[in-house]
Amino acid sequence: MKIDQSLLRELDAIQEPGALLAELHKRFGDRMAIATSGQPTDTALIALAVKSGVKAPRVYTTDTYRLFPETYAYFKTLEAFFKIKIERFTPPEKELSRMIEQHGEFLFFDSREKQEYCCRVRKVLPNQLALESMDVWVTGLRRDQSASRSQLPRMEIIEHRSPSPLPGERVQGEGKRPILKVNALAFWTENQVSDYLKTNKIPNHPLFEKKLPGGWYYESLGCILCTTPIAPHEPRRAGRWRWFNALDDKKECGLHLPSSK
Repeated sequence: MKIDQSLLRELDAIQEPGALLAELHKRFGDRMAIATSGQPTDTALIALAVKSGVKAPRVYTTDTYRLFPETYAYFKTLEAFFKIKIERFTPPEKELSRMIEQHGEFLFFDSREKQEYCCRVRKVLPNQLALESMDVWVTGLRRDQSASRSQLPRMEIIEHRSPSPLPGERVQGEGKRPILKVNALAFWTENQVSDYLKTNKIPNHPLFEKKLPGGWYYESLGCILCTTPIAPHEPRRAGRWRWFNALDDKKECGLHLPSSK
């Protein structure tokens, strides 16, 4: 099926998120996949798809090899609850080994540039490989997650390039093609997502339910070494790469930046 603005306009008329996911699955089948890192919005998307009649929707994660133990356990919980199998895409071994040999295991402490390099190898490259088998990429991005996402569209057409492992390198068959990126819950709020999970008795990631002394809590989860809880007064991304807080709060792993498309 051709991915163009005409398709975008046609699908945009479907306002209910579950119905949208069902229609996308009807048209694209397993060429549509829901990305999950264990965040509540990702789980709500899986639940909406299942409730709308999508049997065993395709779900995947980028496994950096450094996720929280609770995250790996939660994936098993989701697989049992929804009767699905979560596909795992991992860092390319050649690029991972090269990075560690050149910069060490903990390069992300050295500089912002090395943190972004580590994220590229451990997260962006696996996601690019995942996108090779997709025409529709369903994400848990929402407008209320940050100021930079306040104008986030529900759907957009992005240009996917077949992965080049490192800048300047090329791979056989490298090319580009359009992918429909769907942020089906872009207009939902954090409370709506939370209420949906609770009302429908859907298991949430245990770290999001954990109560910590002083009101500290987990707002966003990534790799275990790069994620900490945040205090009630802190911005949502403060817990990611906390040692860079003095620079700014525009913290991204690179998945949803133009360079990673």
